[in-house]
Amino acid sequence: MRTFVAFWFVFLVFSNNICAQEPETGLRMGKKILNLISQNNPSELAKYIAYPLKRPNPIPDIKNEKEFVAYYPNLFDAKFKKLIPKFTQKEVLVRNGLFGMVGDVFQGEIWYDESVIVSINYFSDKEISLEKSLTKKIQSVIHPSVKQWESNVFVGKSKNLLVRVDRLSNGDLRYVSWSKGKPISQKPDIIILQGEEVHEGTMGSTFWTFSNNNWRYTIFNQESCENCKQSNYELVLEENGLEKSRIVLVLSK
Repeated sequence: MRTFVAFWFVFLVFSNNICAQEPETGLRMGKKILNLISQNNPSELAKYIAYPLKRPNPIPDIKNEKEFVAYYPNLFDAKFKKLIPKFTQKEVLVRNGLFGMVGDVFQGEIWYDESVIVSINYFSDKEISLEKSLTKKIQSVIHPSVKQWESNVFVGKSKNLLVRVDRLSNGDLRYVSWSKGKPISQKPDIIILQGEEVHEGTMGSTFWTFSNNNWRYTIFNQESCENCKQSNYELVLEENGLEKSRIVLVLSK
């Protein structure tokens, strides 16, 4: 169920405005973060988070300090805390202006700059269980033709459209959409398989593209689309290589 790679690229989003490069700075900040986790001090740790803090779909992202404190018991467990004493200078990776906990025992569980955590890529057993529970709840009401997937990649809404991109158990990407007024319990208007996930540029921007006969459906995020509105996505529809429409999609879970 867990798609670790999806969060691996989150840290790159922040790199344009961050200039931190010294590993020693990363070590000091990393120790401060890990000490607060060791002390089970979510109230103080919440001050060092860049919000919203993304969590795996369909778990809602954490929007503020209050939500972080409430959700904290799901984030870090005894398994993670066993790694904390092993954090040393060699565990600090500097990349694109951010620091990552990457080394012999860490695998990019936390990325941060000199002052805030920008992503938490660690998924405790409790959080994975919550993700599975919420996924089963959705699968219990969604149309049977699309009720199976390994992990959800994207859900977006416009005034007239609901779009899902799911990764199936074989690794395939599936595009599904419903028009306005149709609940997900009804058969989707469009189902497209064998989509492509594309990572490009130094910013690590990601977009998804699907082909359906002469039509091409591409979902761009704001990092990979010059015309996208901040915090939104765009669905670009092309027929025979010619753009026909652009639809703004608001991220939804």
